[in-house]
Amino acid sequence: MSDSDFRQQVSQRKQQLRAMFQNQNIDLSFMEAQIRQETLKQMVDEEVLVQSIQEAGMRIGNASLEARIHSIPAFQEEGKFSKKIYEQTLRYQAGFSTTYFEYTMRREMLTNQLREGVLRSSFLTDYDQQQRTRLEKQQRFISYLIVPASRFNDSVTISDVEIEAYYKEHATQYRTAEKVSIEYVELSQADLISAESVDEDTLKALYQERKASFTTPEQWKARHILIKAGKADELDVAKKKAQEVLVKIRAGDSFDDLAQEFSDDTGSKKNGGNLDWFGPGTMVKPFEDAVKGMKVGDVSELVKSKFGFHIIELLDLKPEIVRPYAEVRKQLEEEVQSEQVQAVFEGQFEQFGNLAFENPNSLEVLTETLNLKSKSTGLFDKTGGDQKDQHPILSNSQVIEAAFGDDVLKEGYNSEPIQIEEQHVLVLRLKDHEAAKAKPIDEVKEDIVAAIKREKTLVEAQSLAQTLLDNLKQDGEINLKSYDLSWSQTQWIEREDSTLKQPAIAREVFKMGRPSENKAIYQEIQLDNGDYALVALLDVKDGVVSPKTVLSAEENKTEKNDEAQSKKIKEQQQALGSSEFSNLLSGLKTGAEIKTYLKPPSEI
Repeated sequence: MSDSDFRQQVSQRKQQLRAMFQNQNIDLSFMEAQIRQETLKQMVDEEVLVQSIQEAGMRIGNASLEARIHSIPAFQEEGKFSKKIYEQTLRYQAGFSTTYFEYTMRREMLTNQLREGVLRSSFLTDYDQQQRTRLEKQQRFISYLIVPASRFNDSVTISDVEIEAYYKEHATQYRTAEKVSIEYVELSQADLISAESVDEDTLKALYQERKASFTTPEQWKARHILIKAGKADELDVAKKKAQEVLVKIRAGDSFDDLAQEFSDDTGSKKNGGNLDWFGPGTMVKPFEDAVKGMKVGDVSELVKSKFGFHIIELLDLKPEIVRPYAEVRKQLEEEVQSEQVQAVFEGQFEQFGNLAFENPNSLEVLTETLNLKSKSTGLFDKTGGDQKDQHPILSNSQVIEAAFGDDVLKEGYNSEPIQIEEQHVLVLRLKDHEAAKAKPIDEVKEDIVAAIKREKTLVEAQSLAQTLLDNLKQDGEINLKSYDLSWSQTQWIEREDSTLKQPAIAREVFKMGRPSENKAIYQEIQLDNGDYALVALLDVKDGVVSPKTVLSAEENKTEKNDEAQSKKIKEQQQALGSSEFSNLLSGLKTGAEIKTYLKPPSEI
């Protein structure tokens, strides 16, 4: 795996996180190290799996790969795969070549095959189901007391020496934001205006080619009575019956009543045989041919189709309408000009990227060769700041990443082409750089005092919690009145209890052992808000295993009212499969030779 592959994967992970947070401008620098470590682990896991699978002789054939790609909706037009859309989507939106995309797709399909095989082969025994139920539905009888850090707010003191030391130790937290300004060149199809006029002959020829798209075909509204005749020996009987109905219609009997009484078309008979408006190709050919020769109000002779014999009455019709050339001329001209502009953009896009790559130290070649204008921003930080109002491109996270990236910021190179939206790309380079600098201590003194106070009060809270715990373990009880603290009311809680105001208590209490008879277990824990608590575990009650719980998955399928239990078993089997796959991966990694060379972000 190369540095470039790693950088690309890190970038994709950031995009996924921004989509998850629904904020394309969120600054992810605070979790940069975590993102890089997780990405590296994911890439190592995938490489180990792929190599192991390939060594076992498994491959993804060209036909399978092609079928998978053709099934992706993003590459389809009107439900069918489009090679043009496929190539454009990868080039403009993802920045991939088709070769690289197909390489990654093969790897993904390989690993998915193995993963699905393990997941589907996992088997959960009745005993496993019972044990899981006992644990998952287990209840614990608890009480707790909270030692809030805030109780020590008035007792802690902070000296100027401590403030100075904290300021120096946490200098990176109290700095101005690093800022840059950039110069950039945009290529946008929206800015390309076709100056070429389109001659009339071209437009008229195009009109003739697309005439069908400007035509609203003839439509009919009718009603019918169908006498079915599915087999050869039924024809004579059906025809005789249909003829008798037709005689009644000719004699003036109600078509509506006769349809309700005799028609075999269950979809229309209740409505007196009425059909919705329909156009060419909707009905079987004999039916449509008959309607085409009728006038409004006519009742047809018997019309034979593969369904039987129809008696048709034409109720209304809408004639074919063709929009005239003069009405659509402007539309045709705009379409031709749009196609011309798109062709120009596609030609310039490739040249744009090549020129930026071949001339990494300047944007002049881009502006001069393609007759484009360069623009520049004022200084901005990693949020884009107030410069976003004047330069909307700074609302794009990829622009911010590139502006502060090493290639632009440290090496002084042009960025790679960045897609802002479809048919809109840009290349940028550094104009000016303002390094982060320390804020004066007086400016951040209040923040420092608050941080030190928080640390000290947490230490005091932990110390008191530990003292109380030690006393409990030694004497079995404590005098809480002197501390102005009290135990909560005892209660039974479940593993996924949502009633507790402190979720950390529910999480930690189920990690504790079982108390012996009449002897509680005590533990000190830190809560999610930083405060400390003591938890008393008084009793444990296992989940109840009902008869339904031990049914096999196959038996559960036969139980009409057991969908929830079947779903639960399926989830348990999936969890077991995931665990088995994780164990398989761990085993493969143990037997593999893995070397990582993860550099700090500044060195990549």
